[in-house]
Amino acid sequence: MKEKSHSERLMSLDALRGADMLFIMGFSGAIVALCEVCGFGRDCWLATQMTHVAWHGFRHHDTIFPLFLFLAGVSWPFSYAKQVAMGRSKAQIVRKILLRAFCLFAIGLMWSDLFSFNWRMYRWDSVLAHIGICWAGAALIFMFVKNWRVRLGLAAVILVGYWLMLVCFRAPDAEALLASTDPGVMKKVASYATYGTDNFSFTGNIVGWFDRTFMPGRLHEGIFDPDGLLCKLTGLVTAMLGTFAGELLRRTDLSGNRKTLILLGAGVVSLLVCLVWMPWCPVNKKIWTPTFVLAAGSYSFIALAVFYWIIDVRGWRRWSFFFQVIGMNAITIYVIRRVVPLRPIGEFFLKGVASRGDAAWSSLVLSMGEVAVGWLILWFLYRKKVFLKV
Repeated sequence: MKEKSHSERLMSLDALRGADMLFIMGFSGAIVALCEVCGFGRDCWLATQMTHVAWHGFRHHDTIFPLFLFLAGVSWPFSYAKQVAMGRSKAQIVRKILLRAFCLFAIGLMWSDLFSFNWRMYRWDSVLAHIGICWAGAALIFMFVKNWRVRLGLAAVILVGYWLMLVCFRAPDAEALLASTDPGVMKKVASYATYGTDNFSFTGNIVGWFDRTFMPGRLHEGIFDPDGLLCKLTGLVTAMLGTFAGELLRRTDLSGNRKTLILLGAGVVSLLVCLVWMPWCPVNKKIWTPTFVLAAGSYSFIALAVFYWIIDVRGWRRWSFFFQVIGMNAITIYVIRRVVPLRPIGEFFLKGVASRGDAAWSSLVLSMGEVAVGWLILWFLYRKKVFLKV
């Protein structure tokens, strides 16, 4: 079946974004519960993939955030081309980019109890702020640096520079944290003790010190924030990788099969570079190390290649409707989870079914109920053509 033209919306982007967001809608909990129901337990490989690693390492759950950021980057070349075709000036486009970043930052603040008016306890950074700032940076670079090779070189410089910063600079307060008698600090430091005290450790990394020193308000883990200020540098590269993919998908001189192979090749190359670099740079999501960018980038390129080939090249689309409903309102479901009690609503309808088995069965039923309630809300909005666009 003929691939859609580059000017049309790629269904694969919405479907992949929806598949990504599904895991934070309750599906990851359902998988863990299913493993228990089947007798494999919560410690089996599949169940552990539904949780983040404590510090160093890489699991499926660690791909959710960077894949979303990557896909935001993929969408930008299409959006930029559309705005240029509409006659918007660069100044107008830049204002729109900055406005979007600000809106994501503001929604992130609302997520962090903005209306409590407790300024000292606000978490000023957030997942949404991270996405907004990193995406905005990648979008601006795409606009003003036309040559993709120069942008690729810039991405490489950022990754190497970030690695050198981690290698060469140790947190000045590392020893103070290790010797602290504060119960909260002692508990937090002890929970990461197995990962050492070097420059890539919880206490030794310069990224955490920077946030402790310059970030106002509350940090996510008290003395550390996984969405910190310096992490925006490598998060920017994740979004830039997405713009490379989006630029490729817009090309009309390549077939869909050829684009798929290039995406797969990019995924393989990212993985190989990651594996070669790993002995000197551990994969770590919380400080967004360069190897984490490459590992998540590899996953993102390959996942996009698969969805793109199946949906937009081969034209096998019907199965993807479930995911598209989520993907077209991804920010909506993220916000809804904060203000609408999805799980209690599902429990209201399914408590009878949930009570027919043990705790694992109950957890499975209620997790799937949470997914169903969230999806039905998004389906209603889809039918009414209501989409939250930031």
